Amino acid sequence: MNIVVVPFHDWRKIQLEGFRTRDAHFIEELNKNKKILKVIINRPTTILEIVLKKKLGLIQGKVIYARDNFKLYEIEEGSYLIDFVSYDILGQIFKGYRWFIQKYGEPRYIKFINNAFQKLGIQNQYFLLNQNIFAYQISENLNPEISLFDAWDNFAKFGVYFHLKDEIVKYYEYFAKRCDFWITNSKDNRRTFKNTYKPQKIHLISNGVDVVRFAKESDKEEMPEDLKSIPKPIVGFGGKITQLIDVGLLNETMKLAENVSFVFVGQILDKNVFKSIEKGNNFHYLGDKHYDDYPNYVKNFDVCIVPYVVEEERKSGANTIKGYEYLATNKKVVGTNSNGLEDLIEHLYIIHSAEEFAHEIMNKENNRVKINSDSHSWQTKTNELLTLLQQTL
Repeated sequence: MNIVVVPFHDWRKIQLEGFRTRDAHFIEELNKNKKILKVIINRPTTILEIVLKKKLGLIQGKVIYARDNFKLYEIEEGSYLIDFVSYDILGQIFKGYRWFIQKYGEPRYIKFINNAFQKLGIQNQYFLLNQNIFAYQISENLNPEISLFDAWDNFAKFGVYFHLKDEIVKYYEYFAKRCDFWITNSKDNRRTFKNTYKPQKIHLISNGVDVVRFAKESDKEEMPEDLKSIPKPIVGFGGKITQLIDVGLLNETMKLAENVSFVFVGQILDKNVFKSIEKGNNFHYLGDKHYDDYPNYVKNFDVCIVPYVVEEERKSGANTIKGYEYLATNKKVVGTNSNGLEDLIEHLYIIHSAEEFAHEIMNKENNRVKINSDSHSWQTKTNELLTLLQQTL
């Protein structure tokens, strides 16, 4: 079997931060299967972006084919990466996200991709897994045996992409017509996408957990240095700070539980949301952490939280990975009734107000059913994907 993957995230970013996103998890699991030849089509970039974001030297492997500013790497046995470092620095600066959309369809890139396939001996004998809403032109210009789209989250509802909403809707419409089937990560998305875009078939493959990192004991479980000085009990949130956080709920809960330390670990993607969080004495932001280090933070939280919005118009079809990760550590998990937590209700505590939230986090007692992490592992999710591909042939 040959699988070509178009991830949403840049391969250099994945190397820099760790395999923590849905697209990266699928790639990591696929790489473990030596019977499958994998080709990753990387997000176009420029040398300026590589330097500014400290990504120099992050692609490990051997260049086995190159033309101009395109390269084909063998990153490990049976796994390859196609990379495009554009000279169009000014275009990237002034066009923003639209620059990436344009570059995915650049004829020279498409030609190099097809030439790379010939070099690897796969021609049109491959499955195409596109996980990038902005890379619709890759699906448009390639000719795989099976073409599928991973419609994780609903990008038409992301505030950061609001200026591209009309275009994003058109991309979804294109994928619905072009692809043999879709997969998606949440029931909300499956319902919305099925009714709105009507893809030929849409299957639910929810997010999962890296069992080795979160459920297994390791020699790195000593409390991280930047946690040691924070008063207990520690209530922790690990994830990106985005529009999904219910800031009002969080702020009110922190006031009601003033003797509890609220620790946040992760990237700030929405600066306005972060500014809206009231930085009282019991709020501690520790920055982003590499994914190899992050599980040790979760394992040292007393209670884990997911204070996400529940209003339909504010959600984005998320199926939060952190819920599965928290549960794999056997921590008490408290969150709102949305973004995938509603499907895990027997394993965690659902709250509907700041008062309920404060009550549950100040009580560490956890009587919920322990989750079977193996059934929610990324290996299991990847096997579900491979089964769908084989059934489609």
